[in-house]
Amino acid sequence: MKIYSAANPPQAHIVCELLRSHNIACEVRGEGIFGLQGEIPFGEASEPHVWLLDENSIAEATLLIKQFEQPHSEASWSCPQCGEINEGQFAICWQCGESMVEA
Repeated sequence: MKIYSAANPPQAHIVCELLRSHNIACEVRGEGIFGLQGEIPFGEASEPHVWLLDENSIAEATLLIKQFEQPHSEASWSCPQCGEINEGQFAICWQCGESMVEA
């Protein structure tokens, strides 16, 4: 069953791999049609989607997808090594590689 419609193929694969990392069987479908957008109407029919292979996992998969779609609420942090401001969802400084845990 279709569990998630993505805006593009990479987003569909990210969600699919998230579910797989929790032992939820799924696959990406419809990514070949995505390249035809413009030739066929834009919309759900031409969007890649994640297909759930085991309907018994629907509750867990839906919860994981909701968490994925939530904006990050972690506060930004300043790297003690280089002083760079990093967004809260990142645990490693993008500038110098210092870990937030080490901070």
